[in-house]
Amino acid sequence: MVNICVMLVRWVISDFFNLCPDAKTHTKVPAEAIENLLTPLGLQKVKTERIQRLSEGYLWDDWTHITQLHGVGKG
Repeated sequence: MVNICVMLVRWVISDFFNLCPDAKTHTKVPAEAIENLLTPLGLQKVKTERIQRLSEGYLWDDWTHITQLHGVGKG
């Protein structure tokens, strides 16, 4: 069962980075496309929102340490 989960995550990650190779591209991809890609992992709406906030913060916020970005180093 664990091997199947690992293979699923690897497949989704691979497809995700093909769709969104960088943060700037990610901000231009419709949320629905990312949600559809993340659906097999569950909680796709939450994950899509968090990835969007991380990408936007990475590109446009004035941060000096990675932990200042949304969702990094929290819990």
